Amino acid sequence: SIRGLHVPSPPHGAMYVLVCLRNNHMSGLEFVQRLMAEESVLVLPGECFGAPPGYFRVTFCAPIDKLSEAFSRIANFCDRHLRAA
Repeated sequence: SIRGLHVPSPPHGAMYVLVCLRNNHMSGLEFVQRLMAEESVLVLPGECFGAPPGYFRVTFCAPIDKLSEAFSRIANFCDRHLRAA
């Protein structure tokens, strides 16, 4: 439910999810780089896993409190930089 993001295929037992940037001018690689620089959250470009441009991958291996903080930071970043879809 983060503004500007879409999960086209929810995970079913996986420890990761590919997330799509909706209606945006930013590439997946640029999103990943800027998210790390501005919010200290590391996700990987979807292209590393064969996804088309405009995707990034999030893993769920961290403790829930760390994931909650990361998702909050991702939401803050998206509020600043992504257009609503």
